[in-house]
Parts: sequence; C-alpha cells; structure tokens
Amino acid sequence: MRFVSFLMLFGLCLCGSASASAKPFSLPEKEEAYVSRLIKKSDALKLYEKDEWRALLHYHDRLFSSESTIDSPNFFLAPDGKYSPKAELHATLRAFFTPRENIKSREGESPDYRHPLCLYPARFRFLDKNLKIDASLLPKVDCKEYRETMKKLNAKKLTLIYTSAYMGNPASLLGHTLLRIDGEENLPLLAHAVNYGAITGNDNALSFMIKGIWGGYPGVFSLSPYYDTVNTYNNMENRDIWEYRLNLPQERLDDLTAHVWEAGHATADYYFFSENCSYILLEMLDVAVPNADMAQQYYRPYFFMDYVIPVDTIRTVVGIPGLAGEAVYRPARQTKIKHAYDSLSDAEKAELRKVLHAPRRTDEVMASALSPSQKANVLETAYEFLQYEYLARHVGLDEMRKDTLKLLKARSSIPEKSTLPPVPVPEKRPDQGHASAATAVFGGRRNGENFIDYNIRLAYHALMDDSEGYLPFTEITYMDTDLRWYERSNDLRLQKLKLVNIRSLAPRNELFKPMSFQFSTGVERYEYPGKEKDGTVFFADGGVGASFEVLPKTVFFTFANLHLKSGGYLPHSGFVGAGAQAGFFADLKKFRILAQAEYVRASDKTARSRRYEAKAAYSLTDNLSVIAEWTYENRHRDDIREGRIGMQYQF
Repeated sequence: MRFVSFLMLFGLCLCGSASASAKPFSLPEKEEAYVSRLIKKSDALKLYEKDEWRALLHYHDRLFSSESTIDSPNFFLAPDGKYSPKAELHATLRAFFTPRENIKSREGESPDYRHPLCLYPARFRFLDKNLKIDASLLPKVDCKEYRETMKKLNAKKLTLIYTSAYMGNPASLLGHTLLRIDGEENLPLLAHAVNYGAITGNDNALSFMIKGIWGGYPGVFSLSPYYDTVNTYNNMENRDIWEYRLNLPQERLDDLTAHVWEAGHATADYYFFSENCSYILLEMLDVAVPNADMAQQYYRPYFFMDYVIPVDTIRTVVGIPGLAGEAVYRPARQTKIKHAYDSLSDAEKAELRKVLHAPRRTDEVMASALSPSQKANVLETAYEFLQYEYLARHVGLDEMRKDTLKLLKARSSIPEKSTLPPVPVPEKRPDQGHASAATAVFGGRRNGENFIDYNIRLAYHALMDDSEGYLPFTEITYMDTDLRWYERSNDLRLQKLKLVNIRSLAPRNELFKPMSFQFSTGVERYEYPGKEKDGTVFFADGGVGASFEVLPKTVFFTFANLHLKSGGYLPHSGFVGAGAQAGFFADLKKFRILAQAEYVRASDKTARSRRYEAKAAYSLTDNLSVIAEWTYENRHRDDIREGRIGMQYQF
C-alpha cells in the first residue's frame, strides 16, 4: 500500500530526487566512457525522435515548438528536459549510472528508493531494449518499492473506464475516464484504478470553473482499489460506468505499468477543456500503443483553443483496429432503483410506500395480498433505496443499520426469488452516440426580413440532439455560435455566442426528487424596444425548477429564472429581470419537440416581455438532423416574430 499512499499524496515524497541526480557529477572513468558511447549510439539511432520515448516524457508538438505536458521540474533530469527530448535522453542515460552514494535516502525509505534506476523503470526498459545496456556497469540497486508495487498490481489486462456525466459537479459535466489494471484473477473490483484529476481543495463550483479553465490547479495521478472507484461514481454520484477491455501484449502492458510508477512523481497543470483527465490518460495509453499517437490528434491549430471531450477519447481508442474488445455496462445504483420501480405493478408500489421511509412497516407488507415474489420485489427495492438514501446522507448511520436489519429479516423469510428484471444494456454505448461538435445552416425570417444563419458548436450535446448514448433530458454546450446574414441589408453579424449553456430537466418521482436547473452566458444581438437598431450585449441567464415525467419520455417543467443584460448599447448600461417559465420536452428517439413560455419582469419596464418558443428536430442519421424553430416575443413597444429551419451535422 506504500505506492498507493505515495500517489495519493501527489508524489510529494519524491520531490527533489530527480533534480538531485540532474546536478553535474563525475562518473568513474570506465562508466563515463561507456555512457559517452551509449549517447553516441542513441543519437545515431535517433532514439529521442521515437514515439516510445516521446510518449514516456509526454511530449507533444505545437505549432512552433515541442514540449512536455508534465509541468513539475522534478520529472526531468535535464535542465531543458521539458522542451528537449534529446537532452532528456542524454541526462537519463547518465543518471542511470549515478553511484549509489550520490543518492540520499530519507528515513523510512530503502537505501535505493530515490535512485534513477528505481524512479524511471519505464525509461530504462526503453533504453535497454534499444541500446542493450551492460548491466555489469550499472550500480547494484534494489528497487524494493517498485518491485513490490508491480507484484501487487500483477498486471495482466488493461481496461479503459468511462463514467457518464454527473450534473452535480462542474468537473464531471462531460463525463470522466480512467484506467483499470487487472490482475490474473477475474476479479475487477479488486483490481487497481489509475486516475488523473485536479486538486481543487475546498473551492466552490464557480472557482473551479474559472481556475480550471486557465490551468489554476495541479493535476495528479492516483492509484486506488477499483471498488473505491465504483463506490464513488456508481453508488455515491449515481453515474453509469462503461468498461472497455483493451487488447495489449504483455510487454506493452509492462511498459505502461512501469510508466504509471514514474507518473506518480509528476504533476501537470490541469485545464478543464484541454489537458484534462481524458487527454492525459490518452498520453498514458500512447506509452502502450506508441504508433497510434492518440493524444496528438487533439491538438487543433485551426481553432483558437484546444478541447478534449472524454467520450471523444473513448471513440479514439475504440477506433484503433484490434485495440478495444468487449464493453461491459455497470449501471449506477440509482439506475437500478429506477428500473426496479418502473417494473413494479401499482399494487407493489402501494406496498412500497409503506417501507420507503421510517417507520418501515414491513409487517403490513408481509400481511398484504401480494404474492411471495411480489413481496420480495418490494423489499429488495426498499433495501436498495435505503442504501441510496444513506449514501446521499438523507438518513443517518443508526437509522440505516436498524432499518436494513428490518428489511433483510423480512426478505429472508420469503424463499421465493424476486421477479425484478435486470437493467437492460442501453442500445448504444456512449462512444456510439452522435459526435460532439456540430455545425448547421438555417434559413429563416425575422419580422419580415429574410436571413441565413451559420452555426458552429464545439461541444457537446443539446436537447434537440439524438440522446442515445447521452444523459437524457440534459443539455451541455460550449462555444455555441450563430453568425447571421440578412438579405435586405447584406449585413453579416455575430448573432449569438453562448460560452456555456447547461440545462438539466431531470424528472422527479416518488423516489427521487432532483432539482432542475439551467444556466447560460455569452454575448448576443439584442433589440432594445424603441431603438432603430439592435446592439451587442452580454447576457447571463439562470434558474431552478422542477420537472415531471407525466408521459413516457416526456417531461413537463417549470422554472424561476433570473436574467442579466449588460452593455453600453442599453440605457443605464443594462438591467436585470426575473422570469417564470413553463413548458414540456418530448424525446421520442428520432423525433424531439420542445415548447416553452416565459414571462420576464425586468427592472427596466420597457424590457418586460412574454416569450413563446417551440422547437422540433428529426434525426435522419446519428449525426444529421433537420431542426425547425419558432419564436414569438410580445414586448412593451414592438413584438418579435422569428422562424428558421435548417440542417445540422455533427462531427
């Protein structure tokens, strides 16, 4: 467990070890001459240009330079190692021959814990394979901690893990990826998960979004038992998990696990959109599949910013021939409970209400007219819900223990099995859903004037998109941009840019009562009533509410909203408003329809309005849709009528 603890402490126990060995030192004459020959041989073979070496150091090409994603200086042995693969290779070869007495250990460590041969086993594997290093000239070191960790991992298989989006945490709105190292036994819960994430401390959601976008947090690797991962994501955050088994030869798997040890010494600045969990793990996989160069695919010089969507990285891995094998679905606890509840008859639901909350009247359920199997259905659903309530901190430990015993005692008295069906595997995996980026062309008319809109959206999923493979009744988009050209005035303008747009219409029912919420911010063209021309303003809209699935696949929702508009174009530079909104959204697979209305009472009386909106979309293919939209805004002085129809392509 030493290595697990070491990684969870962000590798700080090794700070200074690499830099100490990077200082100039003299090797014995024989070793010095031998290292010089190795360096010449490596240069002749151009090992510093090989994909395997570049992957081990996390080098990536940029428009005018090459550098490592890793930012902690202690990861590098050469002063300019972050930017020079060649200098780092030379320094690494010299460091391997560092005499043992030149390396200082700390109390509680083995004498050789900090020797470069023990810190960088993956680098040594690569260089030894290509240079055939004479082991007799190397210092005799005992890498006890590394050897014990490799024995504990006993790596025989590798699995790529994808957890679905979690609306309760800004860091997980787009999902999350990690790796699982499986041992020889087929016991995945006892395997080890390799995770990468930001250390945010006690920062709130707003601070995370701001600092996370600009690299304000250190990103670190951690290694933990996979059952902890399942408990966190599957049970506590109620996120479905997909496990993609990867086909790797043992030699490549050994290279990767050796690099996992090395990466534990390092930190990298965490960027929410680009150098995030999924990008860094692709760099890790490049060690095992060096010729694929998976991470480099996400450098986009044609956009003004890089961005990496977790589900896109899954598509990248799955798209490599022969790499990805079977995909296993692990539904979240909440998914299981919802499915069980939907499977109950009305009579079973009536009895379930008696044991959902304390005092749990199990005696009344046992005395009911239900069949033994139906009683088992009720008690098992109630038990799972009680565990969910405890993890969600809705009930205390004492109540959970007492009521668990009560439910289990009643269930054990029924020999019959329950008839609850297992959760079906979704028709589409997350990687089989629509692509993350989108572009569209619309033709429309606004107050008697024809226009053409061109839309580009960098990510990720909108309500009007096909939801198969995505979290239903949710919308998360970034950099959603509309450019508009008016026919009459021959005028091209930025009509709207939504920097961030988030909406959750998670339905409430008897068991689960999530709040619906929405938030959107950016810039837009706004027609202030009474002015001859519109102007560009900053806007921020948000609200909370509730949604109910009254009909299958259809939610009815209500929101209480706040609105802000600001800009020199507006009187007094802006205004605020409060709105009451209601509507419904139907997701009928290929066909989606949204209708909503809102009354906004603004601090500026002139800006008060009633807005009515309807949208419909039909999917021709997974990535091609027809979308129609209509808007009518009844305002203090002048009304706005707008309609448009077009085609959207996702890529």
